[in-house]
Amino acid sequence: MDIEQLTQELNQLHIDHAKIFSMAANSFASFGETGVMLWLSCQQDEVFAVDIIEHFGITAGRVANIIKKLEERGYLSRKHNYVDLRKSNIRLTESGAAYAAGLYERMNANHLQIIKALGEEDASQALHILKKIITYFENNPQ
Repeated sequence: MDIEQLTQELNQLHIDHAKIFSMAANSFASFGETGVMLWLSCQQDEVFAVDIIEHFGITAGRVANIIKKLEERGYLSRKHNYVDLRKSNIRLTESGAAYAAGLYERMNANHLQIIKALGEEDASQALHILKKIITYFENNPQ
């Protein structure tokens, strides 16, 4: 099969199975409050809102809403940065870290189900391909 035929087949799969593509994308995506919680749990130091904006590629307003909701739930804390009082250092609280650990466990269980369904060899190939897709989009932002 040549490249044009492969492209047409991928297009048709995308059209015919749009719901499945969305489900798969959501399964592998980390966004919104959940994504922020998971990302913060992996950070060694406190972060600024701009770090979240840059990592997720979302607006400052969306980040402000996420931070506000997570702070109200007691999952993160903010303290003013004494170098620049317009900024706040953001970090997970103990309850936030515990909640993020639970989110990670659920994500891990979901990924494990997918890997078991694919089998080790196909899962390894799929992971290799996903890494190539990520590299493509990093080098060719939309």
